[in-house]
Amino acid sequence: MHYRIARVIPVLASAAFAACSVKEAPNSAATDTTATAKAAAPAAATANVVHVTAKDYTLTAPDTIPAGLTTLHLMNEGKEAHQAQLIKLTEGKTYADMVAGMKAMKPGEPPPSWIVPVGGPNAAPPGGTSAATQTIEPGNYALVCYIPGADGVPHIAKGMSTGLVVVPSTTAAAPEPTPTTTLTLSDYKFDFSSPLKSGENVVRVENSADQPHEVVIFKMPPGKTFKDFQAWLPKSDKTPPPAMPMGGVVGQVKGGHAFFTVNLEAGDYALVCFFPDAKDGKPHFVHGMVQEVKIT
Repeated sequence: MHYRIARVIPVLASAAFAACSVKEAPNSAATDTTATAKAAAPAAATANVVHVTAKDYTLTAPDTIPAGLTTLHLMNEGKEAHQAQLIKLTEGKTYADMVAGMKAMKPGEPPPSWIVPVGGPNAAPPGGTSAATQTIEPGNYALVCYIPGADGVPHIAKGMSTGLVVVPSTTAAAPEPTPTTTLTLSDYKFDFSSPLKSGENVVRVENSADQPHEVVIFKMPPGKTFKDFQAWLPKSDKTPPPAMPMGGVVGQVKGGHAFFTVNLEAGDYALVCFFPDAKDGKPHFVHGMVQEVKIT
């Protein structure tokens, strides 16, 4: 979530039990019973869970993690909303290169082409959590928060980023979560394969557009409406939202996909993309990428 610019932890286990039958000895009242043997099958591989701690204004995570299916679990201990945008650094670039490149950028200038957004957990409220699950390939990465503070300055400019090295894994590949719906991001709308429902939703997020997109889900508090949310959007870089962020997936490029889980109760919600447009630099909600969702 840029304000201008899930838990999906599949736990799959199976066990097989075998017991020998009771055999009756011939011509004898006594019976011999073989010992019952129980053999537990190995648990299926699961996503690697990486905890990311957000404060005002730092992100803390392990320096190195194994490649493969990974759940980035964001824990917000700050007083403002925070996200953990996962950025892949291509062309052999390092986290130090990214920091230097960001500092050299002029206002309104797009990041260098080797800074590639590839997902991550979107906005968690103060004291809350969010999570996103996706396959992460080996390479150099960074985690950053683009959400602006009350002064309009993005948190990354306040030092809210950290480097991450992903190394090849020797463990078996874990299966991806089974989604209850697939959300396709395009220019400039959200399309669900089936509607969000009351209770737990496991959402697979796919980007079909040629430019990056994200999704953030907000819950309207009592007394607030979707119209209130729409009225806030033009001021989203200066004022806090009239709704509570509930996670989602931060920007990802075309062909990328990730999963997040959200539990919804009856009420009004909003989906929005704050990512800047590749052509005019305006947030995608300006182009209509904001959607009302009602849960009954």
